[in-house]
Amino acid sequence: MSDWEARIGDREVSSAAGWTVEWLDRSAGIGRATRGEEALTILVEGSGTEWTVTLRGRRIPVIVRNWRERVLAEADVASAGHAGPVEIRATLPGLVVAIEASDGASVAEGDPLLTIEAMKMQNEVRAPRAGRVASIGVAVGETVAGGQVLLRLE
Repeated sequence: MSDWEARIGDREVSSAAGWTVEWLDRSAGIGRATRGEEALTILVEGSGTEWTVTLRGRRIPVIVRNWRERVLAEADVASAGHAGPVEIRATLPGLVVAIEASDGASVAEGDPLLTIEAMKMQNEVRAPRAGRVASIGVAVGETVAGGQVLLRLE
């Protein structure tokens, strides 16, 4: 698995062989892609993982994810079709700083469940789907390991 993933629609893409990109005006997102004698002006817009590249008048949506974002996206897709209980696990080690959910509470997809501080950044763990909180396996102030079960949804 590589460190980065780039997708155009549902298709994974790799860098185009022989093409290089240089910024003409980085603040405006204007660049030039060149390969030998061929040169194309491009417009790059977006932030985070969601980008749009305009090339020859065609707007192309592009998703660029680092390894962690890719793993989380794959987990999201895998859990979306899962109707049974699901264990929410820590993606990396850290310290539980807040728990927003409670035992027995109903949650909607995307609701905040808890917050873990890792590498001086707070990472909010959200519900991958709607359900009921069956159990919470951690407490505020507890250190968790990567892969540790945080809570369970039914």
